[in-house]
Amino acid sequence: MMFALALALALATPLALAAPAPTPAVPGAALPAGLDATLHELAGSAPVTGTLTIDQTSITGSGAKAKHSTARITFDVSAARGVSLQVPGAVLAQAEQQIAAHQRDPELPTPAADLLGGTNLVQVQRMLDPAAALRAELIGARLLRQSSTTLDGVPATLLRFDLPLVATASERKMVQHYQATLSLWLNAQGAPLGFTRSTRTEVGWFLLHADTRRSERGRFQIIDGRLITTRLDVQQDGSALGHHGSTTTDYVLRIAARAATPAAHADTATGA
Repeated sequence: MMFALALALALATPLALAAPAPTPAVPGAALPAGLDATLHELAGSAPVTGTLTIDQTSITGSGAKAKHSTARITFDVSAARGVSLQVPGAVLAQAEQQIAAHQRDPELPTPAADLLGGTNLVQVQRMLDPAAALRAELIGARLLRQSSTTLDGVPATLLRFDLPLVATASERKMVQHYQATLSLWLNAQGAPLGFTRSTRTEVGWFLLHADTRRSERGRFQIIDGRLITTRLDVQQDGSALGHHGSTTTDYVLRIAARAATPAAHADTATGA
């Protein structure tokens, strides 16, 4: 069960996002002209520092037997030639206390330890340099449609992509169903404002079966010419052999005072 669920979760997790104006694109084609060049120009290069706050709520099981747990951690982050993530000592101590308590009573949750263990530099890097992550993710993507709309009250061009399955030959044999779409909003200059991503994965191996759904929503800012993901909300649900679980994780990245260009501030979008 754990192998099938782990594979489904891995396949559902993406490899994570002065520009020319967007040009019309043909549905069914690859990337619209200029988008790859825009993302290349917005790739991370300027040094940045700030804080990353992660809030996570997990639910295991269903009904009266469902178990809820919540955790919040704030890290100091920086990016120059590499990425640095500093974990507060109090968080490490809390995680150790939860693990020790869980050893004595396996029914006790370990939310801080779980969140700490699930946070890695790759995730942080994708938020600090989403342009590079988007360029990689859009390799092999197929444009479904392009339309004029708004995001958070800002005029925008909406691009909707069908994303390919990235898996080895052996993994593909176990994938029974896979669907992933990416909606990307661009401003009048062709720079990303925000995105949503939806992924559904079903895998099976002999009597094992796992089904996962993952949805993401993010917002961007441009800081010293560098695209930054300032907010990322992730909802993930999974089930295997009658067991069900869901996790909601919210990431808020606050960059130290610099010349930031807000892409959007509200939380609503139209035209998706």
